[in-house]
Amino acid sequence: MLTAGYLMYGDNVGSQITLNLPSGEVSAKVAIYSTLFIRITKYALVITPVATALERELSANYRNWGPLRMLIRIGLLTSTAIVAHVFPYFENLMAIIGSIFVVAASFVLPCLCYLKIAVSLNGWSSKLMGVVAIIVFGSVAGILGTYSAFVDLLQNV
Repeated sequence: MLTAGYLMYGDNVGSQITLNLPSGEVSAKVAIYSTLFIRITKYALVITPVATALERELSANYRNWGPLRMLIRIGLLTSTAIVAHVFPYFENLMAIIGSIFVVAASFVLPCLCYLKIAVSLNGWSSKLMGVVAIIVFGSVAGILGTYSAFVDLLQNV
C-alpha cells in the first residue's frame, strides 16, 4: 500500500497527513480539528491513571476534594508541557523507551513466562518453537525500533 501511494504521489506528499489536505476547504478543517480533538482526549485518557495514583496517596480527607484533584491534573499538564518545551527531542526519547518497554511487555516477557511453564510441564514441541519465534521476532523488532529512535535522536541533535 505504501508503494502504491508513493508511485501515485511521489515526493509531493507531506510528512503529516494534515499537511496533504487541501487548504481552505471545510472538509479539511473538519479533519484537522478532529485530529486535534483526538489528541487532546487521548492525553486526558493517558494522564488519568497517573492522576488517580497521585490522588490515592492523599489522606482520606482530601482524596475526593474537587479543587485539589483539579490542581493535581493541572500540575501534571503543566509539568508535561514544561518537559516538552525544555527537552525539544522528548518525543525521540519516548520512542526509545516505548520501543524497549512495549516490545518487552507485549512480546518477550509473556512468551518467556509461558515458555518457562510449558517446558517444565511438557518438554519441547512445535508450539513452543512458535513461541521462541515470537520471542526472536519481538527482540529483533525492539532492537530495530530502538536503533531507529537513536538514529532519529542523533540526527535531530
